[in-house]
Formats: sequence, structure tokens, C-alpha cells
Amino acid sequence: MKKIFKAFIIMILAFVVCIPMQTMVQASTFTSMSSKKDVEVSKPWTVSFNKALSLPTVNTTNIKVVDENNNNIDITVVLTNNNKTVVAQPVKNYESGKTYTLIVTDNVKSSDGKVLPSEVRMDFTTKSLPTKPSEFTVCIDPAQYYSTITSNSGVKAKDINLSTALKLGTILKARGFNVVYTRDSDAVSWTQSGEDDAKALIAKNANADVFLSINMNSYTPDSAANGIETYYTTDKSANKLLASSLQAELITATKAKDRGIQVADSTSNFAILNKTSCPAIVADLGFITNPSEEILLESQQYQNNAAKAIANGLMSYAGFANNDTTYDNTSTATSAADILVNVNAGDKYILPATTNVTMSNNTKKTLGVTWPNNVFNIIDSGTYNYYGTINGTSVKVKAIINVGAAITPAAPIIITTPTTELQSTVIGEKLFIYLTPSANVVSTLKAAVKLHDGVTINNCVYFSSEAMRRISVPVPIGVCNTHQYLNYLNSNKWSKTKDIKELAPGSLCFTTNDCTGYPTHTFVFMGWVNDGDYTIAYVADNQGQAVHTRSMLATGDTDAFAFFMSK
Repeated sequence: MKKIFKAFIIMILAFVVCIPMQTMVQASTFTSMSSKKDVEVSKPWTVSFNKALSLPTVNTTNIKVVDENNNNIDITVVLTNNNKTVVAQPVKNYESGKTYTLIVTDNVKSSDGKVLPSEVRMDFTTKSLPTKPSEFTVCIDPAQYYSTITSNSGVKAKDINLSTALKLGTILKARGFNVVYTRDSDAVSWTQSGEDDAKALIAKNANADVFLSINMNSYTPDSAANGIETYYTTDKSANKLLASSLQAELITATKAKDRGIQVADSTSNFAILNKTSCPAIVADLGFITNPSEEILLESQQYQNNAAKAIANGLMSYAGFANNDTTYDNTSTATSAADILVNVNAGDKYILPATTNVTMSNNTKKTLGVTWPNNVFNIIDSGTYNYYGTINGTSVKVKAIINVGAAITPAAPIIITTPTTELQSTVIGEKLFIYLTPSANVVSTLKAAVKLHDGVTINNCVYFSSEAMRRISVPVPIGVCNTHQYLNYLNSNKWSKTKDIKELAPGSLCFTTNDCTGYPTHTFVFMGWVNDGDYTIAYVADNQGQAVHTRSMLATGDTDAFAFFMSK
């Protein structure tokens, strides 16, 4: 019996010669082997025996790895070599710079039922985190090789991924990193079903510190979907940190919509994240199905920025100093909305010098416009189209000018509110008196359109502030929206009242808020159509050539009354 035990111990000692270790203090009876240092974080341990083992005794209870706090580490154990060799491997990488203990307990038996006289333990310490790029290996994955996703122009997602990945690799190599690709051309050695395993093996064989998968997003039900998002798994905090670092830098570099970092689901799209043993992410750099983002994603300049952003995010994640953090401006004008103008015959109209333009990163920007002829004397009624060019681009903008019949001065609406019932201040009385004649409304409206560079819509603040200046209230001429208007009124101690029954002619009314948190419209209250009925009012604003009626409730496209300002 002693000879049998001795043979089994020799077998274990042979295994330990290949994997020495440190001593754990809390065991009652065990054999302690010399420690192993600077072990790779993905290291599999191979334990060889001189006899076949009993399969039921080879499990993660009898063969295990524990950390410095004696917590079990998730590993797999597999029997090979006719049941004489056990391979113990971590499910996910060990942490860097930490000490672990591999334990073969005395419950492991040979196939003939013999047991170890005592368990065997070996401590090993993993490599510390890299201190410079030359100690850091990056596995770059130009993904979606087998994907059929293409842009509207026919460019394949896999080709954009490869182009961007190669740019990333060039940047990282120049900074001293070790780089390995899952592919560096439009060819692979694996089948579609074996793709994830093949990629994971490439990263493993390279002892990669991180795995970066470059992808395109797509969503055909909605071509307006846009932005960048980065996926990770929750197994290790390093995955989330890596995703966060890269996502933040990508948004800084591209100015794209920030769709945030996302926990990957169990679909095949993210299977690679569960195959790699090192921290890994999948970066979706934009929607190839969005026409605006497609133009960007296919451009070399945008790919350069994205690649540089990933490199910078990686350096931040790894704790390496980096001074190269500037990016090229890749945002270009892609389209301009038509300019709609309503004028009357006999008017002189000047086409606007600027207009709102949609940029390639889906933001809005005001840019200059060049017109072949920007001044027109309107003679005949009808609809006329004029075309200009956004300055510095080839993007065209169309002005649609609807010319109505010449204005015949109309008799003003007579408001029957007795003067004795006017509860407004002096300013309110002046506004009421000034805007009652339709000629004054028309004159104020024309001035408002001129202040807005000839644009005839969205002029409510231009109209109201111009009317105020005409009664000697010094509203700055640059005030053009409700945000600025309310700031002026509040700073000059105008009072805000929500009770509609307290309205007096000449009060400045504001409607419900839009998505920016500010009112959509402003008008001057001129009186009630029916006494005691607070639904229909006489008002003066940019929406009529004279005092006209308006519902104070929300009806159709008309926003409801919210509050009024007075002084």
C-alpha cells in the first residue's frame, strides 16, 4: 500500500516540477511546492499523472484555484491523454499582479480507486499590469466578415471595419503597442460557424491584453437611427472600464450621438465577448443604414478620427500618458431645408444671407448662403423658386417665394373694451393703442421680416419687440426668440401671471413650452371677443395683417395660452 501511495506522490511531484508554487497557510495536511511568478493571466495549468484517473473525481471541487482571500476562481478542468492529464484553465483571465493557489485535493483518485496521501498546492503570481505600450498587446478584430450589411451606395460593412482597424493598428504600432489582427485583408481561414473560436484563439495565442472588435451598426426600419455605442460583458470590471474609455473618446472625436455603453446580450452578434479570456469590447462606430452617417463612415478622415479615438481611449484605460488628443473636423454640410417665404406683390424682398444646415453628424448649424441675385422687386402674384449655394460647399438651398396679391389696407377691427376697464400699465395701454390700426400692424410686421433677413416665418418675437421699441421700450434689436425676450422682461422686472382672467389689453402673452423649455409663441393681447368668455381673444402678432382672433386653447397647430407678462 505504501508503494502505491509513493508512486502517486511521485506523479504529482512531476506535475509540480512544471508548475512550482508558494505556501498557503490554512491547510492541515498538504504538500507545498515552490511558487511561480510572472504567470500570464490566461495561463492554463497541465497536471500529468502516471496512472489514469477516475473521471468522477476530476472536477472543480477536487481540483481548484483560489485567490488570496481563499475565494474560488471560476475554472474548467478537462481530462486528456487517456485520462492521465488534467488541464485547468480560468474561464476569464486572472487579474494582473495577484497571487493565486492551484490545489489538487486528496479526493482525486486513480481509476483503480487509490487516493493521494495529501493534497498538493502551488502558488503562482500573475504578471503585473503593463507599464508602457511595448508591454501591452492589442488584438484588433475587423468584424462582420460574413455579414451582408451594406450601405445605400453598396459599400460593405466588413470593408469599412477593415479599413478602420488597419488605421487603428498603424496608430498603435507607432505608439509602441504590440498589435495582432484577427484578419488584415479581405480573407479569413475560418468558416462562419467557427469564426468566434478562431478569433478567440488568435487573441489567446498572442497573450493579448485586450480584444477590440470594430463593427458597423444597422437598422433598416428607421434610416434616421444614428450614433455610436460600445458593448461589453459584466464578467469583469475591466470590460466596463475599457468600454467607457473608448466610448467617451469616440464621442469626443466624432461628435456623434452618444448611445452609451451597453451590456451585451446573449445573441450571436456578441458571442465573441464570451469567448475571449482578456477584456473585450464590440464598438459600433455608426449606422451604415443612415445616409448621413454612411457618408462619414466611408470617409478616410472620419475613419482616422475613429481609429485615433480608440487608440486614445485605450491609452487612458491602460494608464499611459498621451499628448496626441486632437482630432480633425469631419463634420460637413449635407443638406439645407427649403426656405419658405410669403410676400405680397409690390414688396421688395431680400433673400436671407444665412440659413440652417444639417451637418454630416446630424447637428444643425447656421451657415452663409450665396445667391445669384438676392434682391427682388416683386411685381406679379405666383410662386417662384430661387436656388443658392451654402458657402464653402456644393450643397444647394431652395427659396420658395409665394407672392400674394398686393395688400389693400383693411379697416381695423374695432375692439369694444371700454377704456375705463383697461387695467394695463402705461406700456400696455401704449401697445394696445399703437397696434389697433392695421396699418401699424402691417408696418411692424414688415420691419420684423426685415430683421429676420427676409424670412417670413417664426417672427413673433421680432414683431413683439419691434412694437415695443416703437412705443419707446428699449428692447435690444438683437432679441429674436422667446428665451432672449423673457430674459429681457425678467431682468427689467416685468411680472408674470398665469391667471387668464387677469389679462388686460396690451399684455404680452406667451404660449406653452416647446422641447427647449421655452414658449413656442408670443402675442399682444388686445381684448376678449365676448365678455366673460376666456376662450377667444383679439390679438396682434406676426400671423396677421391686422388685429385678429385667436383661440387661447390648444386647437390644431395653435398652442395654448400659458402666462402673460406686464409692467
